[in-house]
Amino acid sequence: MSYPNNEAPPRLHEWRPESAVTLLEHGEIRVLKVDLGARGSNDDDAGSLPEWRILDEAERTRALRLIRPRDRRRFIICRGALRLVLGQLVDDTPEAITLRFGPGGKPELAGSRPPGIAPRLRFNVSHSDDLALIAISLDRELGVDLERLRTISEAERIVETYFTAAEQAQFAALEPPDRVAAFLRGWTRKEAILKAKGVGLAGLATGYETMFGTTGLTSKFSAATPLPRIGEWRLWEASPREGYFAALAVQDISPKGFELSGCGRTGS
Repeated sequence: MSYPNNEAPPRLHEWRPESAVTLLEHGEIRVLKVDLGARGSNDDDAGSLPEWRILDEAERTRALRLIRPRDRRRFIICRGALRLVLGQLVDDTPEAITLRFGPGGKPELAGSRPPGIAPRLRFNVSHSDDLALIAISLDRELGVDLERLRTISEAERIVETYFTAAEQAQFAALEPPDRVAAFLRGWTRKEAILKAKGVGLAGLATGYETMFGTTGLTSKFSAATPLPRIGEWRLWEASPREGYFAALAVQDISPKGFELSGCGRTGS
C-alpha cells in the first residue's frame, strides 16, 4: 500500500507499567497499547492498584464516583499509565505531572516547564472496555479514538445526524451485517479528528467527511480509505486487538496539508 506523501505509518507498541519509554524522534508518531484488564483477586479494590498512589486528588475523587468496580479499575490504570508515560518523557515523577483539559476535553501538560520536550509534547488518549491507547508525538497535534466491536442500536439515527449525505448514502448501500463494523469505524474516524482539534461533536462532525471503513484492517496502522487525508489531517486505522477498531488523526505538516485548512473532502 502507498501512503500519503510516502510517510511511514505510526507504530503501535505494547506498554506495561515497567516499560521504559524512550525519547521521541522528530516527526515520530507513537501509539501505546495499555491493557486495562483485571490483575488479580483484589483488582476491583481501587486502593490495591499500584497506579492509585500516583493519581492526584481530583483523579481519585473521579475514580471513586464510578459505580462499577471495573470502570474504576479501568480509569485508574489508564490515567496512571498516562502519568507514567509522560513522566518518563519529560524526566519527572508521575506524581508531579499536572494535566489540564480544554473545552473539548483534550488533555495537555499544565504548569510552566523549562525549555525542552515538554512544551512540544502532544498526546491523546482513548479507551474502550479493557484496552486503552495513548498517542504521543512532538509538535504535531493528534487525536486517537478506540471502539470495541458491538452493535449500536442508535447507529442509523447517529448517521442521519452527524454524517454527510454522501456518507449516509454509503452506509445505506451496505449490507446490514456489514453496517455494525462500518459504523464504528466511521465513528472513530470522526472522533479522532475532533479530538485532535480539541472540539466537541455537535455541529462539526459533518464538516469532516471521512466515509465508512469497509476494507480489511490489521494490527498495524494503515492509511484510511478512501480518504487518507481530511483537510489538514492524515487519517490512519488499525485493529490493535481482535474485536477493536482504532483511528488516529495526525496533523499534516507538509505544504500540501495546509491547502485546505477547513472542512470537506480532500484525498491524495
